Amino acid sequence: MSKISSKFLLYFIQNRFVNTVSSSTLPLASVSTIEFLKNSCGLATDSPSSALRKLQFDEKSAKKYEAVPRFLKSYGFENSQIAKLIAKRPSILQSRVSSNLKPKFEFLEEIGFVGPLLPKVILSNPAILQRGLDSHLKPSFCFIKEMLESDEQANFAIRRFSWLLTSNLKGVMQSNVNVLLSEGVPSRNISKLIRLQPRTILQKVDRMVCAVKKVKELGIEPHTRMFVHALRVVVSISDTTWKKKINVLKSLGWSEKEILTAFKRDPYCLACSEEKMRAVADFCLNTAKLDPETVISYPKFFMSGLDKCLRPRFKVVEVLKVKKLIKNTKIAWLLFLGERNFVTNYVLKHLDEVPDLMDIYRGNAAAESRPVL
Repeated sequence: MSKISSKFLLYFIQNRFVNTVSSSTLPLASVSTIEFLKNSCGLATDSPSSALRKLQFDEKSAKKYEAVPRFLKSYGFENSQIAKLIAKRPSILQSRVSSNLKPKFEFLEEIGFVGPLLPKVILSNPAILQRGLDSHLKPSFCFIKEMLESDEQANFAIRRFSWLLTSNLKGVMQSNVNVLLSEGVPSRNISKLIRLQPRTILQKVDRMVCAVKKVKELGIEPHTRMFVHALRVVVSISDTTWKKKINVLKSLGWSEKEILTAFKRDPYCLACSEEKMRAVADFCLNTAKLDPETVISYPKFFMSGLDKCLRPRFKVVEVLKVKKLIKNTKIAWLLFLGERNFVTNYVLKHLDEVPDLMDIYRGNAAAESRPVL
């Protein structure tokens, strides 16, 4: 950040205001603030937000405003990051460095947000700097740590979803956890849910209650590991979207009973888009020539990458069949082998007989176009 004295800033800004007053409806204080931000951290504010307009600027406040970008830079913030933060939360310029910002930054470093992680977590959720340290941030972290049983796991969850630190602790997080515990969901499974998808635990309590009820009605018991996975999916989509997805699969030939059985086996099959459902069904039924019963019995089909997994593996299997290197057996299970297992046993193993097999697997168009002899 360039060193610009407050007096020079005022002189420069006031002169600029004189030159632009005819085309600007902003008061002098707001124009001054904007010019300060442009010169201190490169913030582009051709169309200033209402929050920026409200900031007052004079020689005394200029010194306070200068202290904040200088403090941020001391913690590794780049000018572009400072500009982005101020654009999101202009009121941060009015924060007291020593009594407000510094203790919060020290706390964040203590819980593992050091180096580049510190600017990243603050930019992902600037509200962190507007919550009370002792009244909100520390209690929230302690609660998350208690649930996840370590600083490292709590840090990981917050990196995935920083709103864990700033959301309503007693009214939302603790209440949702209590709902799950009262229904018989083991603490270890709740911890897993927070690690996998922190957003789930921050839903409105009444929505959580409804989701728990729905998952139970589908026949998934709260004490099972699958319950939190099903809950994660049900919470993430509206009732209308749920019905649409069920109807898409029904239109493709499956009964609602078959669909819900597949959901209970692997809930994430209903997390993909309706478009992907149709595309996967088309590939499985029309290209791979799998029967409908096989497809619905392997819900992972709908979660697998069509172009990155299913199609490349199918092409490899088809080549191996033509070369009589594998038996003409059902291929569904081959499409879900671990990557290393598949590559080792069905690609590398047969490179002597089919030199282009790796290119075919990787999607090399030239290799795919050559006839298999």
